[in-house]
Amino acid sequence: MLARLVGIILGLILATSGYVVAGWGSLGNWATNLDLGPFEPHRPAAGVAAAMVGGGLIVAALLPRRKPRKRAAPMAFGLELQEPEAQTVVAPPAPEPVATSLQAHPTPELVAPSVMPVAAPVAAPQPAPPPRPPSFPELRARLVSLSREESWHEAARTLSAMKTTARTDEEMAIVYRDLGDFARAQGQMDDAAEAYDTSVSYARQVRQTRGDDESAELLAGSLSGVGDVAETEGRLDAALAAFEEALALRRSRGGREAGDTGAQRALSVNLERLADLREDRGHRMRALDLYRESYDIAGRLAATDPTRFGPDLAATRARLNELEAKIST
Repeated sequence: MLARLVGIILGLILATSGYVVAGWGSLGNWATNLDLGPFEPHRPAAGVAAAMVGGGLIVAALLPRRKPRKRAAPMAFGLELQEPEAQTVVAPPAPEPVATSLQAHPTPELVAPSVMPVAAPVAAPQPAPPPRPPSFPELRARLVSLSREESWHEAARTLSAMKTTARTDEEMAIVYRDLGDFARAQGQMDDAAEAYDTSVSYARQVRQTRGDDESAELLAGSLSGVGDVAETEGRLDAALAAFEEALALRRSRGGREAGDTGAQRALSVNLERLADLREDRGHRMRALDLYRESYDIAGRLAATDPTRFGPDLAATRARLNELEAKIST
């Protein structure tokens, strides 16, 4: 309907313009002054052409239009249905005779087509769980291994992870004792002293909570670190007090450390540290007794593992001979 209206309006404009331009009539005086440019010599012909085109548009818009015929729906494989009036009914061909051998067999029963089972939807694979962060004992074991390999950069990173993972007072005491050992190995005595003091504070809290052998050894180890740093810095009184308290804690086990080689070696080292300080104070007989006790422990350790503890026994024996020579002279 809209196309018809547009055609009529456009046809009226063209027909009217052609009528005026051709000189058949005028609408006011505007057509006489209208310049057609290159078509000015052909003004009558241009007007007639415009009038004819406009009339044609009006006639075309007013004529009734035929409705388009609906095409048949296509069949499978791209074929189309024939028009209803063009279809021809063809009689089906007569059935061919069936061989006797085939007639002897009974007609099989119709079987319903089997239905393929529908596969259950496959669940989407679950993302792998994130790796479990290492526990505090695992980090501690890694630190020991890295220290033996002298991988100090990785050891420092492991110590930082241990400090983050530590939760109990015992774990905090171990972390700060290890931090003290690490700083002392790097020659950072101020950092080492601060770490050992912090470790002693946590270890004393553990000792107050439970008075077992493990808490005694924990506090003794932290005190030994304090004594080592104090001796290096020349604070002999502080070193002597720390070694004396550590030795008293280790003796409190009453020989129960016999089955623990680590505790036995710690006791032997503690005895020798204290003996050296006693000798510096002029207490040579006291130092000699301490070295003899350490030598007995070192001998038992070397008998169980000569490769590991043999060098310790040799060093203790040399130091003992030196003290005995000084006293005999």
